[in-house]
Amino acid sequence: MTIDPIFRTDDVPPAERFAYFRERFRGESHQFEVCTDHAGDFYAYERGLNLGGVAVGMKVFTPARIRRAANSPRLDDPDAYQLLLPLRGTMLTQWDGSQAAAGVGELFAQDFSRLDAAAFQAPHGPVRVASVALPKNLLPLPANTVDRILGRPLPAKDGVAALLTSVLTQLTSETDSYRPGDATRLGTVVLDLVCALFGHLLEAEESLTPEIRRRELTARIQAFIRGRLNDPGLTPGDIAAAHHISVSYLHRLFQAQDTTVGAWIRGQRLERARHDLTDPALRAVPIYRVAERWGFTQPSVFTRAFTTSYGVTPREYRQRALPGAG
Repeated sequence: MTIDPIFRTDDVPPAERFAYFRERFRGESHQFEVCTDHAGDFYAYERGLNLGGVAVGMKVFTPARIRRAANSPRLDDPDAYQLLLPLRGTMLTQWDGSQAAAGVGELFAQDFSRLDAAAFQAPHGPVRVASVALPKNLLPLPANTVDRILGRPLPAKDGVAALLTSVLTQLTSETDSYRPGDATRLGTVVLDLVCALFGHLLEAEESLTPEIRRRELTARIQAFIRGRLNDPGLTPGDIAAAHHISVSYLHRLFQAQDTTVGAWIRGQRLERARHDLTDPALRAVPIYRVAERWGFTQPSVFTRAFTTSYGVTPREYRQRALPGAG
């Protein structure tokens, strides 16, 4: 996994910030020019993750406009699809000879080589946009089929779209918590969700391979579990019933990832508890309460599992991260 260096215009004096951003933008997208009505007080912040070919990112910036540079050859554009998720503000695009708008609660999918111009707007503050870019050859769908959903806003509040939105938001807000070995797995999750979303929107699920379908189901199940980690009574039966599959098939899905349902749940709970133990805002919360928060009802079981996973007790781990904490 490659974590891109965080870019901040705050690193330079105010008078130089827009020029600083413009130079970075040109380096990433030399086919486009950027302008703004707020050059005197411009602000931008960017961070991203490269997940083995799939790239996700978060951009926060003062409202601005981009336009394809004169005589810019479209052959120089990346051979990739891009999905944009406005989290604050709206985007207006001129795309392949037509216009479209997308705002909060929507996704916008595009072929970057066919974008002509875009304007990003927000009242009383910066625009905030999450994104995912992936090479076209990674999608198991014909390009002429994908074209039917490009260049228009897509609903992102329900179903697979909502799940993709949740994953993108979490990935781009918690980049420091991932390890290099997570890249391929996370990239696969994002790719499978994009495939499932496109297939759903096209009403062409038959175009997806059985393997992609299994991965998409596994991703939905894992998201379901993450939302219920605080429930100590969560069982494989509950999980299977919620997804209309048998318990034996649920176990096979996790076995395909070289783990078990119970081990995966325990690992997720431990990781959430580990994160809380390093949170200064929670330093006064007793360790057993942190454990209970993530579904561990017996302190001794939590201590044993934590020590096995991380090599130190929860108390030792917290004291190393927060000297003086109990």
